[in-house]
Amino acid sequence: MSHLFLFGNEPLKPFSKYKRFVIYTFIIILVIIGQYYSMQMPLGPFRYIRQSVMSMLCLLGFTGACILICRKKGGRADALFAFLMFLIGLTNLISLIKGLTTGHAGVVEYRYFSLSMLFYGSIYAYFYLLYPIEAFRPGWLSLKRGLILFLPTLVILGLYLLATRVFGARVPVIDDWGDLTREFWNVTVWLRLFVLFYPVFGLTIMLRYRNNYREWCENNYASMENIDSKWLGDYIYSNFVITYSCLVVVFSNNPRSVLVHNLIFLLFFLYGFYRVFFRKNPYPEDYFKTSMNETKAVISEISEQDSKCLSHFAKNLPEYKEKLEQWMEREKPHLRKDFKLTDAMEILPLNRSYLSRLFNEGYGESFYHFVMRYRIAESKQLLISRPDLTITSIAGMSGFSSPSVFGRAFTQEVKCSPMQWREMEIGVVAP
Repeated sequence: MSHLFLFGNEPLKPFSKYKRFVIYTFIIILVIIGQYYSMQMPLGPFRYIRQSVMSMLCLLGFTGACILICRKKGGRADALFAFLMFLIGLTNLISLIKGLTTGHAGVVEYRYFSLSMLFYGSIYAYFYLLYPIEAFRPGWLSLKRGLILFLPTLVILGLYLLATRVFGARVPVIDDWGDLTREFWNVTVWLRLFVLFYPVFGLTIMLRYRNNYREWCENNYASMENIDSKWLGDYIYSNFVITYSCLVVVFSNNPRSVLVHNLIFLLFFLYGFYRVFFRKNPYPEDYFKTSMNETKAVISEISEQDSKCLSHFAKNLPEYKEKLEQWMEREKPHLRKDFKLTDAMEILPLNRSYLSRLFNEGYGESFYHFVMRYRIAESKQLLISRPDLTITSIAGMSGFSSPSVFGRAFTQEVKCSPMQWREMEIGVVAP
């Protein structure tokens, strides 16, 4: 009876639609509450808990980095996340050693609006930006381009040194909001504030290419279950939470504010290691080597892999469509859960880029939505002809990877659940 719950429980639909938004809102509320109560904590328990959290971050960072590097199937994106884990392990190890030797557990001193703390955070924001860039646009990131991404921070640092060392600009002591407002028009204060915009710059780049990533996946894969676009959305949101936590630490005179910051890192890397380890990269390696622009990458691939010109493709488009539709009816490849765009190369003399054009230009939809139509049509036939089958069985026989995926796709297309559609069509409730 589990399928009845999955597809017949109407009150849960709004939550399912906005599930991630609800979870994200709940997380940020927890972070705000955690920051408030952690800053009221006695110093003894605070030190004990923080040292425990940093020890766990060391263990997780070094172990996770080794596992990701040692496995054979990891790409450059996985290697960058492994480096990030190693970096978090190293910085927490340094903090622990400094805590035991000097009494201050931190790579830099946690002082209000501290320049060293701002640049330390900016460096971390830079390394956090590298992973999603490689995940969204594999092959684009090179040493030269990596340095260009870090250029804004270097320029601000250079201007700060120029203002203070060459022009002798006064560097005010800022210990609270009162000092900040009084010295607001000081040039060195403005340069420090500009450093805070770097994480925003990183978040903007991540958001810019997230939608393109999902669109490319839909043009190349019949199922989005193994294409973890949601993880990259979670990664972007995690960076937003980390940025918020950093701002609390930067604008707080209370060293206890760093405890929740450390806990956020711990939870993020626990979740992140799991998702990166099992994530499948849909793009070919070095797909965006020449450009981050999707169109230029596709043109590059066409010129390298396919000698057919666009005019020849347009001329033969009706023939390609006919062959494709005959193959879909005869072989029913859409019933395979692992069906992907390049499988159509079996019957068509086209590479991946031209196959994608075939669906977008020939049918006005992505490969994913094209296949989904065939799968839903198959499921409708089974719902009527086989009333003895459960929804779970029909989902598997129609090519869907799971009953939940089937339920979402069917409801989105037909505007009602599979059970409701069956009842309306034949008046029989499946057992």
